[in-house]
Amino acid sequence: MHLRLSYSAISAYEKCPLSYRFQYVDGLEVEPTPYLSFGRSLHAALEWFYGREIPEPPTLESLLEYLDTCWESEGYASIDEERSYLNNAREVLTHYYYTNLEGFRLPMAVEERFEIDMHDFVLSGVIDRVDCHPDGTYEILDYKTSRRLPEIGRLREDLQLPIYQLACGEVWGIIPSKLTFYYLIPNKRYTTRSLDKKALSRVKERMLRVAESISCSDFPATPNRLCPWCSFEDVCPERISAPEAGEKYMIRRRALLKRKGKLEEAIARLEEEMREEGISIVDGDEGS
Repeated sequence: MHLRLSYSAISAYEKCPLSYRFQYVDGLEVEPTPYLSFGRSLHAALEWFYGREIPEPPTLESLLEYLDTCWESEGYASIDEERSYLNNAREVLTHYYYTNLEGFRLPMAVEERFEIDMHDFVLSGVIDRVDCHPDGTYEILDYKTSRRLPEIGRLREDLQLPIYQLACGEVWGIIPSKLTFYYLIPNKRYTTRSLDKKALSRVKERMLRVAESISCSDFPATPNRLCPWCSFEDVCPERISAPEAGEKYMIRRRALLKRKGKLEEAIARLEEEMREEGISIVDGDEGS
């Protein structure tokens, strides 16, 4: 069976192979956070905004009403924190709406899923948006919810838009002229030209190196500046302060058991909801 990779998985491996292993091999859950819920909610609202049959934009009021229906509430520490994020999301969508209202057009694709056989692995993902401009050129757009644009050097090295360019070539046989990150909070775009064949070849080689390392079970810990925000800090041997290796293993075991307890509680709550809805459970699987 082919290894399956996405931009998120490749990025996770390049940042820290051990973190990749925890999430994609061991199957440890990424803890819900306000940032993740906020981002998914904005993506869902913009998918609704553009995913329509007639080329007329909805009203701002209806867009904000839809945000309320698709809003994700997981990960917030309190009602006040969630309310603050929701208000911020409303402000972000309002600014976006008035910035993009005049030039509103239906995109060529919205939240388009793709899957490409790269021979050594299967590459999959979801493209936020593909626009076809009046002059016949194409533009790939990916929404970001970072509060500021990263350094230009990091943006140029990022694989996400090049991967989406590859996907557009495979799915539709088109070469986009523009690749754009749309940073929703500051309401700014970062746009580059599409990559040439030589640059795309380097992208493929970079992905292949990651795939080969994963296939060889090469998962070293790579401490970096993002460690304090890692979902697996509690089980990472590099982040555990203990005098002996045996104690580190015991600390990791206790952390995993804690995660197991949380997961069992979540399963119990879900099963209770299923019983309330009249859905029976047979051997742990859904039955009717």
